[in-house]
Amino acid sequence: MFRAITWCAKCLFLYALVAVLSIKFAWIFVLPTWAVATKFHWTTQNRLVFLLSAFLPIFAAAGFLLGLLPFGRLGKAVTEIAPGLARFVEPDPIPPIYWAWLPVTVAFLIRFLTWQSRNASVLGGNNTSGRIARFFGTLNAQTPALLDPRWAQDRFLLTGPMLFLMACAIAVLLRHTLSRKPAAVSPEVSEP
Repeated sequence: MFRAITWCAKCLFLYALVAVLSIKFAWIFVLPTWAVATKFHWTTQNRLVFLLSAFLPIFAAAGFLLGLLPFGRLGKAVTEIAPGLARFVEPDPIPPIYWAWLPVTVAFLIRFLTWQSRNASVLGGNNTSGRIARFFGTLNAQTPALLDPRWAQDRFLLTGPMLFLMACAIAVLLRHTLSRKPAAVSPEVSEP
């Protein structure tokens, strides 16, 4: 039971870390991309508009690239350098990164499904295209009905970290699948 609680705490810690980093250090990922895009004349947007428009795909790509790095080997290196720390660095049977996306995805789905536009009509049904544009669209796709004080919060605290952690989990799964050693084929013993 204690292992399950610590494992869930690791997942929530990863989410909190990614959410804080997405707010504080988004420029680390977006600024070099913006510089390259303006140098090659792919965009004429200023930095803030580019950040708000391209944050989600850049952050998802950053999550995928970070998932390709073998951070699990750091634990092995720590135990080799200092064997006394082996009890603090015990390997998990299932790495928490595989499920760290789950809490933020549940929070995102609750917010996504309960969101109402300020201009929603009682007679009109759910505005699915506006909902998708609000949470996943670029800044140009946003209308005044979609922009409210919680727009940036939804973008940077829910949608961005969810995409980052999903892409990271997919990359870790891909890395583990590709680096897995094939099982040794045992020769069949034939009886005379």
